[in-house]
Amino acid sequence: IDYCDPFKPTPVGNQYVLCITDHFTRWITAIALSDCSAQTTAQTLFNNYICQYGVPLAILSDQGTHFKNQLMESIAKLIDYNHIFSSVYHPQCNEMIERFNAAFVPQIVKLQYLENNNWDEFLSLVVLAYNIGIHATTNYSPFQLQFGQEPRLPTDEPSLSFAFNKPNDYYVRLEKKSVDNTTTRT
Repeated sequence: IDYCDPFKPTPVGNQYVLCITDHFTRWITAIALSDCSAQTTAQTLFNNYICQYGVPLAILSDQGTHFKNQLMESIAKLIDYNHIFSSVYHPQCNEMIERFNAAFVPQIVKLQYLENNNWDEFLSLVVLAYNIGIHATTNYSPFQLQFGQEPRLPTDEPSLSFAFNKPNDYYVRLEKKSVDNTTTRT
């Protein structure tokens, strides 16, 4: 978890982006915010991540005051996750999110100038582009690892046939694919 540097405030007042990365899938969640206080960080983490994906086993962040504070410590104890802090002045500890930020920030800066500073309105598209891109490390997109299938995009050809699958069939297929991938890699 990390904040991107403050951007030029948008017409609605957003100037920060809280980025949360799942270390297994590389899935990014990014939320535009007007401030980066401890209160805002805690509420956003809970509402936009934990309520959607569940409680992570651990959260890795830098030692910024928005992460290292009594409120975040209390939440970690209350819902039972391990909050790990990277070394001061050593962002390589949180390399995955720093790499995302390095690619992400120039795109947002470009949108500031191209779209009358409404970069927050295009944030979800920037995140989508990242989440559907294939990662060299995993050879899959974060979307594929998160949902077990390729994304269906507006640019895709319309499907001529469609079959409704039962949820149990879908789960069995995912489980089989997981076993197949595990045996292929070992």
